[in-house]
Parts: sequence; structure tokens; C-alpha cells
Amino acid sequence: MTKSISIRELDDLEVKQLLKDSKFSRLKPASCCQCGEKTNFKRRLFQIKGVPKAKRSDDETQGLLRYHFKKNYSIEFIFFKSFDKKFIVDSSACYHCQSTEITYDMQLDDEVISAFAKLSGHSESQILKDLKDISKKLL
Repeated sequence: MTKSISIRELDDLEVKQLLKDSKFSRLKPASCCQCGEKTNFKRRLFQIKGVPKAKRSDDETQGLLRYHFKKNYSIEFIFFKSFDKKFIVDSSACYHCQSTEITYDMQLDDEVISAFAKLSGHSESQILKDLKDISKKLL
């Protein structure tokens, strides 16, 4: 027998609690792709149960979930997050134009820099230097 998948939208209190967590909030809405708004977004978070951990990053699984969110919630753009052993869908909508096509940005704090250093085998100072060099090239 196959385990069924359930999706539950988190209530306002649950959303506020998750957004207070610095690890969860590292990836956050930065700008609306439709109108350029940079500050005024409504976050909608959903917990998905019944998806095995090994399938959470699977293209087919994520494609089916994207289709479900587009069809049932009119949300076309979503992010998948694993947090505190939970599988979460993160979505934002622009208060100005109601678009869900929002660019997200990641906050690069000391903990993230340290994780990059461990993964790459480079020092934290080298990671920071490399990020600054990349930033200069982009500007």
C-alpha cells in the first residue's frame, strides 16, 4: 500500500514562528519579477507529509507538487525546503500586483560561510574573498 501525501497550509502563528528562525529565513523574497516590488510580500508556507526523504529532491516529485500548487492554490512559483525534519513549500505573493513570481535571495551569514568553507575545503577568508571577487564582476 502506498502512503498518501498530505498538504497543509501553515497558519499565521506557525508562519511567524518559522520566519523568526534565522536558518529558515536565510532564503527569503527579494523582489517581484513582475513589478519590481522589493519589500511587501505575503508568505505562504505549506507542510507536506508522506513524501519519503529520498524523493523530496526528485524532479518528478517536485514537478507533481508544482502542478498541484498551480492547479489548487494558483501558486506557480514555489521553493522546497527541508527544515527540522519537515518538508516545507515556501511561496510569496507580491501585495502590489499579486504575482507569485518572486526572486528569492540567500543571506550569507557566518554560519553559511563556514558551511561553504567545510564543503569546499577552503578557508572562510578565502570564501569571503572569492565572493567579493564574484560580486565585483557582476556589478
